[in-house]
Amino acid sequence: MSHVKLNSRIQQTPAQQRITDRNLEKFSDAVTLILQGEAAIKLKKLVYVFIRVDQLGPTSFTYEVDDSRDKISDASVKLIKSKFEEIFVRPASS
Repeated sequence: MSHVKLNSRIQQTPAQQRITDRNLEKFSDAVTLILQGEAAIKLKKLVYVFIRVDQLGPTSFTYEVDDSRDKISDASVKLIKSKFEEIFVRPASS
């Protein structure tokens, strides 16, 4: 089970807030799938991991994984990082 929480003090327009909420939901769903795979490998029902997403600016985000309760594999950590970058980090427009 993942607990993805947003930590933000950034003032946003309603449209920006909807985008942030949608991205947070996508990220949370992706993390849940990753952790279900991790639980299956460990032959457990659930793996508890907490993830804090910090909003530093209107489109600037960082995250921190707390797997102190149930350690997760390096492969899962990399998958979470990849999903975070895919969802929250936008490539520069050409």
